[in-house]
Amino acid sequence: MVLEFFKGGADQTLEDIEATIADMLLMNRHTFDLAINALVGGTDPATVGKEIRKSDRRVNKAERRVRRELVVHTSVRGRRADLPRVLVSMSIIKDAERIGDYAKNIWDLANAGVDLSDASDIDILCSMRDRTSKLLADCARIYQDRDTAAVHALVPILDEELDEYDACLLNQLDSTAAPRDAVSRALLCRYLKRITAHVMNMITSLVMPVDRLDYYDEEKADRE
Repeated sequence: MVLEFFKGGADQTLEDIEATIADMLLMNRHTFDLAINALVGGTDPATVGKEIRKSDRRVNKAERRVRRELVVHTSVRGRRADLPRVLVSMSIIKDAERIGDYAKNIWDLANAGVDLSDASDIDILCSMRDRTSKLLADCARIYQDRDTAAVHALVPILDEELDEYDACLLNQLDSTAAPRDAVSRALLCRYLKRITAHVMNMITSLVMPVDRLDYYDEEKADRE
């Protein structure tokens, strides 16, 4: 429990950094909601493109700021720095940044003219949308509160969702739909899977040792 170890006497700088990382997740949720609704909710992509880019830039700036602050913290504190906690934060800010990129990729599909709002399986697509949006909010809370019990409860559920996205993607190989539709769905499933995997990396940083931080980013067959 890398972060939990330091919970009692945490350095305020690191507390502030972790609060920033949680805020990045909420910014990513905003980006995701705008992007996915342009794809499956009937929103005109042109009306949300500017806000999506603005939100993505905020996340990128936060990532750079966190990195600078971690370097300064380590330099100033020297051997007194909480190095495991610094390493964890340095690792998972990249996960947070990548979540925003995949959300933006979803908008790119909509901006390219893909519209799934009247798809025959719109209920399934909306269910994926809603659970992913909720997941980002839940992740921010779990990370901020260091809720290790919630991590252990959530990981098996997310592993099942990763399998579902894999099945969704593979189904497109045998799809009789038009190539544009099949490719769009395959990409959407891929993006949702990557968002979910990055969330798993972030929340499991609360319960995994530093050397196994990206454990859940691997395919199940490749995990050791």
